[in-house]
Amino acid sequence: MAAPSDKFSLASLSLGEFLAKVASTAEPVPAGGSVAAFTGAASAALLMLACGVLQRHHTKGITQVQERAAELQQRLLDLVDEDAQAFQAFLEMKRSGRDTGAVVTRTSHTPLVIGRACADVVDLIRHIEALPRMGAILGDLRAARHLAQAALVSTIDIAEQDIGLHTDLSEQQAMRDAIAELRRR
Repeated sequence: MAAPSDKFSLASLSLGEFLAKVASTAEPVPAGGSVAAFTGAASAALLMLACGVLQRHHTKGITQVQERAAELQQRLLDLVDEDAQAFQAFLEMKRSGRDTGAVVTRTSHTPLVIGRACADVVDLIRHIEALPRMGAILGDLRAARHLAQAALVSTIDIAEQDIGLHTDLSEQQAMRDAIAELRRR
């Protein structure tokens, strides 16, 4: 879910401004989920770089991977804001004393969406890493894979923590099942 254009977007900040917001105790967001989404987006960007280099060397089958990486990068940038907005809505719900299942669902499912996108980035990177004669770009691909994997693990940790937000046992089990599926990737 992309942030509406009339709202503030964390993804539009400079890297320094974003990191300052993460480090600030003045606001509760951005935090872990947004940082994981940003890390996944950066991993997708490194993959796009590698694809561009490989295209210059006339490696076949790269265009589709590069296009998918661009889609994932944008999706993950959108999720930087979505995660922050979901957590803000959750905190507002807690302050008001209301129990809104939709807010809990949004808050707990956003890390799973981030995790799936990061897992997709990892899969694409593995596909490219398997190509022969990678040269110096292999180091960038490996960095991208490690970063996307770290973001994936972070989102699983956050999702596990969020299971307890659900009072419905079937929703708790659905979360556990989704987490188990992410771990298999």
